[in-house]
Amino acid sequence: MDLSDQLAQRISLPPRREETPHATIKTSDDDPNILVLVGLRDAVESALRAIVSRVPYVSYEYNKYGPYTTIVARVRGIENGRCVAEYGELVLLVQNSPKCLEGSSQVVHIVKPATHSDKKAIAYPGIAILKDTLVLLDDGMGKVIFSEHIRDPERRATLLTLSSSLTRQGFSIRWRSAAKASPLEKIARDLEEALNELNTVKSRQYKVGDVVTEGEAIAFVILTRPSKEYLDDIRNSVVPTARGHHIMRTCGRLTEFADIVDFMTRYIDRNELYKALLYAIAESSLGKRFYIKHRKPPSKVIDLGPMETVDIVDSSRLGKVLVGRRAIKSGGVYDGLGIPKERGDIVLSFIPIDAWFIVHRYIGVDGEEKGIYININTPPEICLESRTISYLDLFVDVVYSENEIKIIDEEELDKAVENKLLGQDFVKAVRETIDYIKNNIDYIIPLVRSLHQ
Repeated sequence: MDLSDQLAQRISLPPRREETPHATIKTSDDDPNILVLVGLRDAVESALRAIVSRVPYVSYEYNKYGPYTTIVARVRGIENGRCVAEYGELVLLVQNSPKCLEGSSQVVHIVKPATHSDKKAIAYPGIAILKDTLVLLDDGMGKVIFSEHIRDPERRATLLTLSSSLTRQGFSIRWRSAAKASPLEKIARDLEEALNELNTVKSRQYKVGDVVTEGEAIAFVILTRPSKEYLDDIRNSVVPTARGHHIMRTCGRLTEFADIVDFMTRYIDRNELYKALLYAIAESSLGKRFYIKHRKPPSKVIDLGPMETVDIVDSSRLGKVLVGRRAIKSGGVYDGLGIPKERGDIVLSFIPIDAWFIVHRYIGVDGEEKGIYININTPPEICLESRTISYLDLFVDVVYSENEIKIIDEEELDKAVENKLLGQDFVKAVRETIDYIKNNIDYIIPLVRSLHQ
């Protein structure tokens, strides 16, 4: 298992460099809250099981059809100027396809896997052969592509020389990061084995639905605030670590600040320091504009806002509560409430910084309350640098109408658990949150109605 430098530093473990890793764990370039596991299927599955079984409150997505998996797909034809093919439920956007005949079969390799929420993968024609140090591509293009980690000019020149005989035959070679330090004997052996495997594979007959060669598997693990707090405690058993360390690490450029706060734990109780940190961040957000990042497992993000923070409330039962105000800009229907959403409506959001829910109060242009909606989610993360408040939505919500509460979308949570997007720890948290809301609804509703309008 290989850890990226950034991730290894975060959890105070050395990256493994002695041998070619079967899987790599790194932070997503697009979202620091997501860990990406990529590599051989068995290694990725093993690493994923280890993380999910140990770290609570993580959502994850696994795809065995990862990069360089070669499959036989059925061509659907040209759609919106792109060649589209199908493989089971998977939709493939085939790039650089020399022909795109509807109903024909085509051998393609995946370069960008599909996700649960977007079942479209990007693929290229031809077979891919995956080895430790390289990927051999039978694409007729004769290109050489280097991993970004291979920066040494001499090593690049050597790899170009080794590639030349194959690129002249129209094969492309993608040199993987392991090629930057592997012995040349190992690299030459990988090249020879890849070519032999390619010739063997090409000699066989395949039909639509077949997997021609197995590539990499890929998994995405979404870290929530409680999972980051757990990782803080684990890291603290190795090196002094403040609670909130991983939240700061995933909130912009706060690396040095996180190190300073870690150092402060030598002098201040960790729990008291964390409480002070959360409260200070909440207080500092007053009067600023934020966007709410409403994450739905496994990979959908809905941006709500902009929302102006208009008040901070100290509640005897809920602790510190952030109050936000935003205006509705387009019409429609409010989910769960079933009432019209009109331009000019006001939404007041009551965000307890330590609770598993957020209360939204909807007010019409006439000043009358339209309804109250309680979203169940992980405790929020407030990031001052990016001006975002983010959480993981847990599907189940509570609607308050005519002095009664109604629990909705419980089947969505059941479906998420069935699809292995969420674990039983989330189910327990949702049930406990629903019970809390039911037992405290006579306190919550008057509180939210008494605040800003």
